[in-house]
Order: sequence, then structure tokens, then C-alpha cells
Amino acid sequence: MAGKYTISLIGASGYTGMEFVRFVQMHPHFELKQLVADRSAGQSFDEIYPAFNGVINLTLDKISEMEVPATDFVVLALPHGKSAEVVKQLLDGGYTGRIVDLGSDFRLKSAEDYQKYYSGLLEYPDLAQNAVYGLTEWNREAIAKANLIANPGCFASAIQLGMYPLLKTGINGPFHCTGITGSTGSGASASETTHFSTREGNLKAYKVMKHQHEGEIRQFSQDLGFGVLDLVFTPVSGPITRGIWITLSVKLGNVVDASTIQAAYESSYSGFKLIRLRDGLPQLKHVTGSAFTDIGFELQDGHLVVGVAIDNLGKGAASQAIQNMNLMAGFPDHEGLLHVGIVL
Repeated sequence: MAGKYTISLIGASGYTGMEFVRFVQMHPHFELKQLVADRSAGQSFDEIYPAFNGVINLTLDKISEMEVPATDFVVLALPHGKSAEVVKQLLDGGYTGRIVDLGSDFRLKSAEDYQKYYSGLLEYPDLAQNAVYGLTEWNREAIAKANLIANPGCFASAIQLGMYPLLKTGINGPFHCTGITGSTGSGASASETTHFSTREGNLKAYKVMKHQHEGEIRQFSQDLGFGVLDLVFTPVSGPITRGIWITLSVKLGNVVDASTIQAAYESSYSGFKLIRLRDGLPQLKHVTGSAFTDIGFELQDGHLVVGVAIDNLGKGAASQAIQNMNLMAGFPDHEGLLHVGIVL
């Protein structure tokens, strides 16, 4: 390969955009060429995030004034409902590179499902039909050939990575899932739910059994041939800045032993260096700021509890986008991502 693959990032001033910049600036084969935003246009990136001073000082272009990029990749880190129109304009303008959307606009194929989970119309259903769901470890062949990737949601990534080895083994639920997420999962715009006074020292369940990420989990489960899921999901906002920690519980009876469960995870994730199988349930601190997914389980008296820990801005967004770009560019999915996060 001559030179590096170049990237335009649209939505660079939000949290997922910032995290994408943080991860990709350490990658040996990718190079940021253009940062695009709306309200922060005209500022340099290190003005918005001073931690990048002396590292990334690109000036942000305005979305409405953006010309069709000449880069190999366009990555979108925009709020819900904002990506579809931008992608349509890029393609109509003749963009021939590859696109990764970190938002929700292309995750669901069905207009009915989109209305159910997002209470809106599915714009440009032809684009949604052609988008490839970017759960790296379970859709790698399709991802490698794709031109448009729908990056999974953060909760969806963690739940699916914990659940699919069990489904592959024939354990089909019912699954009871509780997931705790940090405040960065709500984005950079301030709201009542992300206010420090609301979240500090508090746990709050929300969107119980109707979280929008359930739609993509159920859709992709059927795409993999696992059928209709028996899943009850309770999302919880926690007093942390970043990270997702989930538990999946299922009653197995005495038919399945621990060695069968261990073999299911080992066979599913053999060769995936960003999946780490732990003894017992994982800790969130061990993945914060990294691209790793830590998975472990406890089995006692026929009751199985699986734990999954990811960084919602990492595997839940930015680093998974880079995993998918790695596959699209012909690299191992872990290329440029094997570094620890915030240890203490």
C-alpha cells in the first residue's frame, strides 16, 4: 500500500467524534484529512478539546459548506436522524469511497421497525437495505465487502457479544439483561438525564423493555438464523462518565456445564484479540478508554450469569468503527487498536 487511507470525519465535535479522533490518530494506516461539524465550524479541534493540543489541530469545516470529500473513508458521528440526508448528498454528489455511520439511521431495514423503535420515518430505505450491520466479530465477511456500514449501538454491541455464543450453542433463553451505561452515552448536549446533580450517586432505569437498541439486536439475531429472541432488557443510567456493564441471566437447568459454556465463547472468539475472556464477571475499569470487550460468566445450580464490559465510546462506537474500517481495508480487525485504556 502506498501511503495511508484518508478519512473525513463528519460530526467531529461530539463525544463519539472526539473518541474516533483519539483512536485513529494512533493508527498506522489511517490518516485524518478533514474534520466537519456544525456549531463548532471554524474552530480548531484542539480548541474544542484542549487535550489534543500539539496533536490534532485541524480546523473544522461546516457541514452545509462541505464539498464531496476526496478521502478514502467518510465516517459520520452525528446525532440520531442526521446521517441519512448527509449520506444521500454524498452519494448523489459522486462520492465513491466507503462510509461508516456511527448513528442509528441505517441499522434497521424495516420501516415498521424504525417507526416502532425510533418513532419516525425511515428515510431512504434503499440505502438502509444496502447498509451492512457492523458487528465486527459476527459479520466480518459482509463488512469486508461493504460500501456503507451501520455501526451498532453501544448496548447492542455488548448484549450481542455476550449472547450470541449461547444462541449458537442452542441456549435460546429466556434472557434477562440489565445494562448500566455512563453519561457520555447520551451525547455532548446537556440534558436533565446527563446533569451531574441527577446522575451522581444515582441509578435510574429508563426505556425498560423498549430501548431502541433492541430493534437491531432482534433483527440481526434473525439474520444470523437464531430466530426470534426471548429477551427482557432493563437499561440503567449510572453515575459514571463512560462504559457499559451488562449482565445476561438465563436458567439452564443441569444439562449444560461450565466447560460447555467456556467452549462456546472460546470457539466464537478464537483469534479475536479485542475480545478477552475473563474468569468470573469482568470489571468495567479494565476496558475504560480501550477497544476491548471483556466477557466472563458464573454458573451455579443451573443458573448462568454472563457479564460483558465495554467502553460505550470505544467498542460501543469509535473503536468498532475502526475495526470495521480495518476489515474494509484488508487489515486484521484489531490493527492499531491493541492498547490499554485508562488503568486507574
